[in-house]
Amino acid sequence: MIADLIRRPTTPAELTADGVRAAAVLSTLAMVMWWGPVDVAVFFLALGGLTLSRYARANPVFDAVYGCALLFACWSSVLNLYEVVSWWDLLVHCVCTGPVAGMAYVLATHLGVLPAAAATRRDRAGVVLQVVLLGMALSVLWEFAEWAGDAWVTEDIYVTYSDTMGDLAVATLGSLAAGILLAALTRERQPALRN
Repeated sequence: MIADLIRRPTTPAELTADGVRAAAVLSTLAMVMWWGPVDVAVFFLALGGLTLSRYARANPVFDAVYGCALLFACWSSVLNLYEVVSWWDLLVHCVCTGPVAGMAYVLATHLGVLPAAAATRRDRAGVVLQVVLLGMALSVLWEFAEWAGDAWVTEDIYVTYSDTMGDLAVATLGSLAAGILLAALTRERQPALRN
């Protein structure tokens, strides 16, 4: 694991993905100096996710997309964009769920929980299906957490039937897009993986 975390970037895409990680570290330092403990915790969670993506040896293009999605969600929270823009919650669910589901798939294949995809059409279709299903499952768990928070922690969490269904729908669309991107990157990278 340590070797995966300390390896040097060798391509522009790997350098970009590590640049996103550096932006996350700088954002976390900004949270420590100028924001509160909740905001610091949000960015520490993102740093954990970005560490896992480097460990999983994700395609660097997808790794950069994933990192940008995490930073987008974190900054949206810190800047209270959910309260300022009525449709921002839907945007974040759409943009972020897919890359998180895709990275869950990459991590599962890295750990041997799921088989790695080959360059065949059937395997690429399997990647898309698995990412969509992971995205739907993660969305359901997130909506359960929102419901529990509303029921037992604070009524400030906005939970309605239409909000939940909208979140699940756009998260599924985002997961489909991420699955298609990941399958396309799998096809591009497959010959290099055989060496």
